[in-house]
Amino acid sequence: MYKKLIAIGIGSVFVSIGINVFILPLQLVTGGITGISLIINYLLGYKVGVMIFCLNLPIYLLALGFNRSYFLNAIYGMVLSAVMIDLLFPLHGIFHLPIILSACLGGVFNGIGTGIMLRQHASQGGVDLFSLILARWLSLNPGIIILVIDASIIISGILLLQNDTAIYSLFIVVCSGIVTSLITSFKRIIVYV
Repeated sequence: MYKKLIAIGIGSVFVSIGINVFILPLQLVTGGITGISLIINYLLGYKVGVMIFCLNLPIYLLALGFNRSYFLNAIYGMVLSAVMIDLLFPLHGIFHLPIILSACLGGVFNGIGTGIMLRQHASQGGVDLFSLILARWLSLNPGIIILVIDASIIISGILLLQNDTAIYSLFIVVCSGIVTSLITSFKRIIVYV
């Protein structure tokens, strides 16, 4: 149980670093509820973590009836990710990298964090939980499902934000989807320290 909680915490830190260090400073968009929260932040100024929590709450209440263990792990992952994103906001803008590199690194960090959490049957948001449910029903890799949904949110972000850099958000989704798929595809991962 403690290993699961630690893994979910590590996943949340990876996601939070990806958001605050690489994505938020350049007003890029990720997929899922986090992407929607970023769009709301850019347009209205609301904190990303607070929006993640508010937008996810109805989804998680609906998911409660699906599978109690998924719900408990997922709510822990979502709350921890939302809190970590706002706590690690001071990391915002500490690196000034080319936009393509920031987008790719943001996607890799997000993919690592998401993959770690999905392996523990947890997630950072409603789309991840939804992908776990769909993956179980359809025998598909959850990373692929996330990739399709995220691409739709990115396109919406590009249209709403109407800035030249938003197109780089596609790199975030591709990198995140590939890394998430790789991490969730392995039967077992052993880390030696």
